[in-house]
Amino acid sequence: MTKHITPILAFLLLFSQSTLAATESFDINHLQSLFEDYKRGQSYKYAKQFQAEMEGDPYFDYLFGVSAIDTGHASEGTFALERVLLIFPDDQVARLELARGYFNLQEYALAGESFRAVLENEPPAQVTETAQAYLDKIRVSESRYRPTHSGFIELSLGNDDNVNAGVDENATFSLAAFLNADSFGQDDNFSTLSGAWTYIHPFTPGWLFESTLSGNFRKNQDLHQFDTITGTLQLGVTHLQASSKYKAELISQQFQLDGDEYRSINGINFNWQYTLSERSSFNSSLQYAQLDYPDLSIKNSDLITLGMNYTHIFAAYLQPVLFATLNLGTENAEDDSNPAAQSETERDIFSLRLGVVLSFSNTLALQTTIGTQNSEYAAAPAFQPETIREDDYSTADLNLIWAFARKWRLETRYAHTKNSSTDDLRNYERNVIDMTVNYTF
Repeated sequence: MTKHITPILAFLLLFSQSTLAATESFDINHLQSLFEDYKRGQSYKYAKQFQAEMEGDPYFDYLFGVSAIDTGHASEGTFALERVLLIFPDDQVARLELARGYFNLQEYALAGESFRAVLENEPPAQVTETAQAYLDKIRVSESRYRPTHSGFIELSLGNDDNVNAGVDENATFSLAAFLNADSFGQDDNFSTLSGAWTYIHPFTPGWLFESTLSGNFRKNQDLHQFDTITGTLQLGVTHLQASSKYKAELISQQFQLDGDEYRSINGINFNWQYTLSERSSFNSSLQYAQLDYPDLSIKNSDLITLGMNYTHIFAAYLQPVLFATLNLGTENAEDDSNPAAQSETERDIFSLRLGVVLSFSNTLALQTTIGTQNSEYAAAPAFQPETIREDDYSTADLNLIWAFARKWRLETRYAHTKNSSTDDLRNYERNVIDMTVNYTF
């Protein structure tokens, strides 16, 4: 996490070099080089070889301690940094790293005390932002034993070159001449207002009640017939264990198009999150949902989805975060004897999504994701009876995230989607560019 060396630690480097005669095989400059190049795994392994001889040397303990924390050995790291602070209690960089180690060990009381001690000394802006971010995380973690609430509100402005997911106006297939204007892709600017509020209440050790209310309102500049409103309520019970988090929740969602009810979803979700290490986690979910379309009954269905996600944070330059999500699902039409419902609704689903987040600083990050989804339907559309419908839906997006102030974030995003289908009416491409301001409370 920390690359630069404080004046105190610079003095320690000179002190350490004067003691190397007793440990000629150890090269402090090599350790420092590995550390500053963000090769924390290598710096930890190298320092570990000489721990018995060198521990107690404050500069060695600092480099070893931070490297240990960054590579998932927080217990070793905190012991080393505690030794540094016994000698130099005013070194706020070492105290910040120690607080981070306490946090990784889930010693939230010690971590909070250490982060607040750092802030009392009016550190540089970057250190302040880091400490405040961890204090926010501690507040969330405290939901294990006391009621907490949190939320966000955000405003987006952007452009969508295919608001209605319509076909290309230059389409040459046989039915194109019979389509009305709303069937072709239409471009428009839009604004979106979104928000969510979550309340967590522990009712016995390791058991929590969680509720989340969220909403999204999107308004187009000209094409108001495609304005949407989405409201979602989630109520669940969570059980916490040492490395696992189990959650069962009820979900209810209402979706409106142009002010009229278009779709409702009611379902239940079971989720298991497992912490493999301080840098890796696995998440799986099983969801059942009932979809109801008041004015489009052939789309009424039952949807079952199994999802799996893996996330890993690398101890390397830019601290890359890699995540992968796999979903398998099946959607069964309510009226499964209706050929139109079979070609419109009933399908098997496979999707894969890959992404990476690169942190240029504590306040600036870049996220990019790609995804693909394949849907195999149960029947062919009426006007193309010779071919069973199959859709391949692909996505790619790029998002620059700037945390420009405490609790405030600015995101600039570009997203491209493409649907390729054996049903000519389902082929389309879409590009969305938007800018979002987010406030978290």
